[in-house]
Amino acid sequence: MEITEEKRGEVKIIGLRGRLDAVTSPSVEKRLLDLVAQGEVRIALDLSELIYISSIGLRVLMVVAKQVQTGGGRLAIAALNDSVDEIFKIAGFTQVFSVCQTLDEAVTYCAG
Repeated sequence: MEITEEKRGEVKIIGLRGRLDAVTSPSVEKRLLDLVAQGEVRIALDLSELIYISSIGLRVLMVVAKQVQTGGGRLAIAALNDSVDEIFKIAGFTQVFSVCQTLDEAVTYCAG
């Protein structure tokens, strides 16, 4: 799992590349929760290069979203590929998260 980070205005953009599963979830969760603890509560997750997400990976996203919400922020998910999008739909996560087609849409949503 590779994690990239950049900042656009008030929005922290986190890119995840690879697989978000039982092996990689703990380090991703720690990094994202550390960012929230540091005051980053406007987060756009760029999942364009995420090739797989397990139920544990979905749990990580829920935990982080809850912390962002508690901090008064916004979290959006951007650019799901077809296979990850299908997992989100099956799990009902497209109803829970703000899922955007592009990263720019996600950044705009989070900035608002």
